[in-house]
Amino acid sequence: MADSNLLQFSFLRESTWGTTPSSAFQAIPVTGSSMAHGVESIRSQQKRSDAQLAELKKVGEAPTASFDFELTADAYDDFMRSAVRSDADWSTSASISGATDISAAATGNKFESSSTNFTSSNITKGQWVYVSGFTLAANNGWFKVTTVAASALTVSFGSLSNEAAGDSITIAGSYICSGSTEHSYTLQQQFTDLTDRYHTMTGSRINSFSLSQTPNGIITGSAAFDGKQRAQGSSKAGNGSVTAAASKSVAAEVDGFDEVFIGGSALSIDVMELSLNIAIPNRPAKGLGNTARTRMPQGSPEITGSLMLYLDDNSWTYDTAWQAFTKQSLAFTLNMGSDERYCFEMPNIAFTSEPQTSGGLDSDVMLQFGFAAEPAGSFGSGSLEKTIIITRV
Repeated sequence: MADSNLLQFSFLRESTWGTTPSSAFQAIPVTGSSMAHGVESIRSQQKRSDAQLAELKKVGEAPTASFDFELTADAYDDFMRSAVRSDADWSTSASISGATDISAAATGNKFESSSTNFTSSNITKGQWVYVSGFTLAANNGWFKVTTVAASALTVSFGSLSNEAAGDSITIAGSYICSGSTEHSYTLQQQFTDLTDRYHTMTGSRINSFSLSQTPNGIITGSAAFDGKQRAQGSSKAGNGSVTAAASKSVAAEVDGFDEVFIGGSALSIDVMELSLNIAIPNRPAKGLGNTARTRMPQGSPEITGSLMLYLDDNSWTYDTAWQAFTKQSLAFTLNMGSDERYCFEMPNIAFTSEPQTSGGLDSDVMLQFGFAAEPAGSFGSGSLEKTIIITRV
């Protein structure tokens, strides 16, 4: 019989919804997965003289799939792109590496250069970049770009210190952001301990994506899909091959959790739990005479999450923000190791719930805020508003 330890889950981007390209699938590490056929049936209402129910008719198929995972760098980037309905693929990374002519200036909070041209270095207003190489710690780390000029890069979410040029500086960051493009995949699961047994689900559109961080745990996530049609197979789909997943370490919160920024400032208090949830409502439909779905428009992604803090004098300000329904930015960063990182920013969120509880004896009072994001900010060459911007290094 099939062993769950020997199941392989893989995916392939589709260029046309419901059509599998002739290309190699990409395997991804999962901790659990499912791919359900989803038969839709209806019972005839004809009356019988023997008091038994009439026949059952198959009228449709509603396939679904999902998988759970422990976060590793790169493995799930495609699904982040799909979840935010990004209008483009991950951008070309900011291309400054080993530059020795870049200085930092506290006045204006900017990086300046005598010869490096920031405008031709794949850097966009509103994106995040990761800076490294300066001697002073204040000038290294994550920053959000507010202005891009040929000789100067103005940033926020950190206060720069004056430092002359001379160090070897790297500025990197590739991003996606919320858009309106619909993406789809063919998903495949192989039972590798059986002989040529496969399930494939075409026209798979993501309906949810989540990340969760809790103390003493590994950073985990999940993704779920609605599909056009699931089928059995006796050979690999696509071009008949699957590219193995890269061998990378998972991220435990003790190493992976980096920083949280609220309202443009880094939190200096303990964060106990942090989650991000993206829900994308699909609208599957089928025309008359079909059992498989014939279309699947997508709705707008809804981006929510939660944040848990100790209630103390320092966190009281966030209780005030909750009560006043104050709109502000929220961002968090993850360090995946081996110089690979993520930054998730929502330019405008409001706390939408705060189930503060007082426990029994010998317990701490916590603030556990739910939040929801909305479009805001100024992104790109104009003043485009975005609900979420995800950056990787």
